[in-house]
Formats: sequence, C-alpha cells, structure tokens
Amino acid sequence: MAAYYLALGALRAYLVVGYRRRTPARECRCYRRTAWLLFLLNIPMDGMIVLMVRTNSGFSYPGYVIYLSALYTFYTMITSVLNLIKFRRLGSPILSAAKVLNFVAALMSILGLQTAMIARFSAHGEGYRRMMNAITGGFVYGIVVLIAVYMLLHSRTLRKKVEPLE
Repeated sequence: MAAYYLALGALRAYLVVGYRRRTPARECRCYRRTAWLLFLLNIPMDGMIVLMVRTNSGFSYPGYVIYLSALYTFYTMITSVLNLIKFRRLGSPILSAAKVLNFVAALMSILGLQTAMIARFSAHGEGYRRMMNAITGGFVYGIVVLIAVYMLLHSRTLRKKVEPLE
C-alpha cells in the first residue's frame, strides 16, 4: 500500500510542477507522461489486489467507523466523476490529468470499502470475499488501463492542435 500511495503522491507532485511551468506544449507532454505513469501506478495497484486476493485480507473498521468510511468513499467517487467531467471541458490537460488521478484513487477506495464491508457484514465466508475482491480488483485494474490508453490516444490529438501553434 505504501508503494501505491508513494507513486500516487509522486504523480500528483509531478502535475503540480508541470502546472506551475505550463505552456500548451508542456501541458500536452505532461498529460502524455501522466498516462504512461498510470501504467507504472498499475504495478503497486496490481500488487495490492493480488495480495488481497491471495491472502484473503481486507480492511476492518471498529464500530460505526465503517459507515463514515462508506460516506467518505461515495462522496469522493461522486465528486471525482463530476470533476472529471467539469475539468475536461475547461481544456487544460494537466487539470484533467489531476482529476483522473483523483478518480483512480476513488476507485481504489471503493475496493478497500468493499473488502471492509464484506468482512463485516457478509455471511458467505472467505471464498466469497476472495471472489469479490478478484472481480472488483480486476475491474478497477482494467478501468485504469483503459483510462491510460485513452489518455495516450487523446494526447495525440492534443499534440496535433498544439504543434501548429509553435
């Protein structure tokens, strides 16, 4: 988990530095590099997912904290989707990339919440938790790969728009 959060933090720091020194060409390069770095972020994500499935581990929260965690997770997911749409319309590739990272973090929060809720409320046993963690983890992993591929393809069109300006 530490490797995932370290990589996510480094990606966000990279976007902050890129935003401070932005030009249209640099924004396009930063957006493209962020897409490639999302593939690298998938490595610790995959490690977390595989570890969750193989060891049948998950999160556990004491008392009513699980409800607060669920509230926060759904709030971050809803706001990340809304911001993803809103900032895409603004036309700044760096801000769009930052909102993509927020969406990826929200997806991982959904996975963590699922493991906690299954551990707390499910009567189906360990096999069910393992299967659900594998399905949701694979879904999250696949979405992040698709987002990275989309960002790479979209960066081509952005580069074509920026190159005539130079």
